[in-house]
Amino acid sequence: MESSNYTYGFSFTAASMKFHDFVRLARFAEAENGETDLDPDVVMRRSNTRTNQREFRELLKRFQLLTPAQRALLTQVDPAGQKQLALLGICKAYAFIRDFIIEVVREKYLALDYLLTDADWQSFFNRKLDLHPELEDFSLSTIKKARQVSWKILEQAGLMESTQQRRILHQFVAAPIIRVVGEDQPDLLKIFLLPEQEINAWVA
Repeated sequence: MESSNYTYGFSFTAASMKFHDFVRLARFAEAENGETDLDPDVVMRRSNTRTNQREFRELLKRFQLLTPAQRALLTQVDPAGQKQLALLGICKAYAFIRDFIIEVVREKYLALDYLLTDADWQSFFNRKLDLHPELEDFSLSTIKKARQVSWKILEQAGLMESTQQRRILHQFVAAPIIRVVGEDQPDLLKIFLLPEQEINAWVA
């Protein structure tokens, strides 16, 4: 049986993409020359301190997994590029989301099948149970929320039309994004649904 040296977790349910908060965090970190002294309440701008701390913790985890070049680019590119870098942080932080995008969303897109369904998500989850027995520890309510937030992240990232329609959208990836991802982990260019030959051409 295929083995895995990483585990799946659903902590992404604490915060979906939170695109504007993520970019704000990057700007604060850039201004402060680091993220160690950032105040979650100042960055998140909400009245609920507990929610601020929970969401900030997840956003910071994603941000810290970006390379210095990726972090620097985050405050320089247009909103479309910022969303792609936010998605990159999510895929680095949560293997479940990364694998679902690469193994299901991308494969369907390349096969010209543009419609995503709950059955696609459930089939992926079921398929991973043997490889990731930790999935059996999650309650049904947590699994349901993980599915809902997965769809929300795909919508917010611009990978699909909406959580209702769930039609996969074509991706345009600017050269600077491809460069900073390709220099780091070329395989992660697959989260933008790029075909193998295009990835190989960029990173050759």
